[in-house]
Amino acid sequence: MAYLLLFGAGGWTQRWQIPTDEDETIRGAILQAGQDGTGQLSVIDSQTGSPVTLVIAWRHVAAAVVVDVHDSTIAEGATGQYA
Repeated sequence: MAYLLLFGAGGWTQRWQIPTDEDETIRGAILQAGQDGTGQLSVIDSQTGSPVTLVIAWRHVAAAVVVDVHDSTIAEGATGQYA
């Protein structure tokens, strides 16, 4: 399992779960961060667990990263926004 983390130029943040078969597509797409243009990515909505299409205006994305999660358990004492 992996997550897409987006950090906006205006200070916003978003986290989206990446479907297994979309991992490489999203890794390639985030290279557009900060550039003109838009993109569409298949991600999973955390509230419903359903696949959705995320439309991104890349110019407003200051940074983007894919974080791999190899173990779905959270270590005891883990802290931080994504723990």
